[in-house]
Amino acid sequence: MKRTSILLLTLFLIAVGFSACSDDDTSTPATTATLSVSLTDAPAEYDEVNITFSEVAVSMNGGWVVLSGEAVTVNLLEWNNGKSIEIGRQEVDPGKVTQIRLMVTKAEVVVDGQTHPVTIPSAEQTGLKIVTNFDLVAGSTYNLVLDFDANQSIVTTGNPSNPNGYKLKPTIRAVDMAVTGSISGTVTNAENAPLAIALQGGVEITSTPVDMTDGTFRLSYLAPGVYDIRIEDTMGKVYTQPELTVVAGQDNPVGSVTLQ
Repeated sequence: MKRTSILLLTLFLIAVGFSACSDDDTSTPATTATLSVSLTDAPAEYDEVNITFSEVAVSMNGGWVVLSGEAVTVNLLEWNNGKSIEIGRQEVDPGKVTQIRLMVTKAEVVVDGQTHPVTIPSAEQTGLKIVTNFDLVAGSTYNLVLDFDANQSIVTTGNPSNPNGYKLKPTIRAVDMAVTGSISGTVTNAENAPLAIALQGGVEITSTPVDMTDGTFRLSYLAPGVYDIRIEDTMGKVYTQPELTVVAGQDNPVGSVTLQ
């Protein structure tokens, strides 16, 4: 009996020793950071805006770090009202990120059911570059959202009412999802395709369509600050509310509103 007790005590001490080693291993300081890049979009007057990205990379520590090298085609118009799609993620060394590069191999718009190619000036060779400036710290995860404004990024050539071509001239806003907030609400009379817009100093920052099934909207990925909102529908009815404060990590609900 005594031998059995000694044997059990020995096994217990060995198990504790292994457990302590395991804990020491997991307490090793992290040496990398996780960086992900996602896309969101403001509404546009097209049936579809399809962009094929062949590479997502960031400029840091004197070179380019590839987050994704797999081609993916995204219909930008499917990703608004607070929705986003991840297009790249990677473990990277700590450092300062100064640019994001999107390599685009194909772009097209669908108008009235007809597909039209979009010219990509230099984007196939040099990529679309978004200037930014932030530090990656080891052990942290960073979720960057690119607000790809399709309505401003696709320009027409020829007669605006009957264009003979389309060209990609990107307008992209980069924000860190962790340090952004949102404004949300419900439109009580949302039957005429209302559009919700967030503005600062009279300048549009982002916009989103109001869901006509339940009237809800969410203006997402807003940097902390004070915003005015404007909601207008196709019949000219409008609702405005000034000086709404956005706090990082929080939603500012305006409740139910009625367009007048």
